[in-house]
Amino acid sequence: MFDFGRANDAQKDAISTSEGAVLITAGPGTGKTYTLVQRAIYLIQERGAKPEQILMATFTEKAAKELITRITNELAARNIYVNINEMYIGTFHSICLRMLKEHLEFTQLKKNYKMLDAFDQKYLVFRNIKKFRSIPDIELIMPGGGTWKWAETICGLASTLCEELVDADAMAKDSKTEIRVPESQKIGISERL
Repeated sequence: MFDFGRANDAQKDAISTSEGAVLITAGPGTGKTYTLVQRAIYLIQERGAKPEQILMATFTEKAAKELITRITNELAARNIYVNINEMYIGTFHSICLRMLKEHLEFTQLKKNYKMLDAFDQKYLVFRNIKKFRSIPDIELIMPGGGTWKWAETICGLASTLCEELVDADAMAKDSKTEIRVPESQKIGISERL
């Protein structure tokens, strides 16, 4: 019988649910990491899951490292020997990057593709700032400061638009000039560069 340790009833449900995905949301210090660790152990020990069948996504590298450390320690304490490196544990970005690398032959990416980190993204915009400066009324949303500050702001805006799933058509029709994008400017940033 599985030892749930100090888990409460809600945590026990999250740990022992083996059909489909489980989303765990709670405030700091409520036992999210403990629950995820116990869930991984439960799936391996009680349900015979293989490490490569387990995916745990976090928002920060620190949280991902904590998960890996605690799962490794718990597996060792229970004398369970599996290759934890086969589990998909990391940030959403790191997991997606790993999947791309593992399945590159099924994508349209070339073997020498490069993922742009935050600095690379800003530098790409910085090098192409003339194209952004030519957008009508762009100064309405740009801060004071130099070109690097503009590049930083543009990257932040692009990120927010993507994360918030902003509808480009609705944005173009907005009555506020600072929100509306002129019809001639509706192509994506990547197409612009």
